[in-house]
Amino acid sequence: MTNTGKVVSVLLMAALLGGCSTPEGGSLNTSGVDAETAVGHTQETYRSWRDKVVKAEPLMIYAPNKYASMMESWQRADVLYKDMVATPATAQKSYSLFSSGTYLDRFYAEIAVIEANYNELVGLKDVADEVLEPAITQMAYLNSIDANAHYRSEFVRLNRFYAKLFSLIESGEFSEAREEQQEFLARAHSLEVRVIKRIYIAPEEEALRQLWRDDVRYYAPLSFARVEQEIDTAKALIDKSPRAFDAINQSVSAIKFELAHAENTANEVKALRELNRDEYEGYILGIEDKLLAISSAANGSDLRDLPLSEQVRLIEAGIVKIRQREGEHPLPKRDELNSDQLVKLQLILQQQNTEIMQLKQQLNRLNGTIPEEQPAPSEPTLQTKATASLAH
Repeated sequence: MTNTGKVVSVLLMAALLGGCSTPEGGSLNTSGVDAETAVGHTQETYRSWRDKVVKAEPLMIYAPNKYASMMESWQRADVLYKDMVATPATAQKSYSLFSSGTYLDRFYAEIAVIEANYNELVGLKDVADEVLEPAITQMAYLNSIDANAHYRSEFVRLNRFYAKLFSLIESGEFSEAREEQQEFLARAHSLEVRVIKRIYIAPEEEALRQLWRDDVRYYAPLSFARVEQEIDTAKALIDKSPRAFDAINQSVSAIKFELAHAENTANEVKALRELNRDEYEGYILGIEDKLLAISSAANGSDLRDLPLSEQVRLIEAGIVKIRQREGEHPLPKRDELNSDQLVKLQLILQQQNTEIMQLKQQLNRLNGTIPEEQPAPSEPTLQTKATASLAH
């Protein structure tokens, strides 16, 4: 080939190569559009899993390792997504020197791990919720009564046992999980009983210890023993039925009544022991004045010409007769009683329900006898209050 031919060939090749080339700026612009589109497509995926992951914490108990793996992948996916949103071109860049995958590829890989773990957790939840339903219910109840606050060490140990049940479900050992659940329920019930006793009985036991420190057991041993008896009764009730709260509250009310009764009785005994012989008559006259107030309010009678014990007996009999007449006379409705009548009837009833018992105890002490313990009077009703007005 001649030199002229060689030159022509070179020029022709240069022209062809120049026609096939594209400006550098145009290539970058096309790449940028593709990256932004790709990042836009990840937005729905990101938001969907973000909402699920935020609400997924209750699933942790079913398989802690799977939950931890899911959360680690979510943290990485979150960082990748935010990097791509901040700089869309990053989506198509290589994630690392040791991998050919891009940021976008790595994001979807993490989402795949999240999805796999999440689905496994949901599947385990369906199985465990059925097999371990009694244990789950019991644990929720212990949390509702703040068992952890009352007996922290015992609750922590029980919580470990609880987690073991879910581990057995994860391993597919359903039969063993059911067997272990029975042991868990027994321990949980024991803790429940202890918590209820601490909530309801412990304050009353502390009040009893204070009475001990105040020598109430010395001055009123029978009344003190009655408090101990009521506490033992309440504990036995809780042992048998720790969720029978109506009955438990009634037992606690009975304990409180006996505590107050024991304290008042001890105070009366102290007062009697401090009396001089010259003060006996004044003390007896004070009792008579109280009896007179009750008998006068009940039926207008004055029984001071009778022995004190006989006065008490007749007052009791009179009140019984008044109550027996309830069925013979219509009782006024509440709205037919004015405020003065209500106040008057209230005072009468308070005297009848409290002073008679106190006076009987005082009389028995003066006679050198020990009064028999009486049950707590019930809450006065409007009907009982109105009965007292029939005597006027």
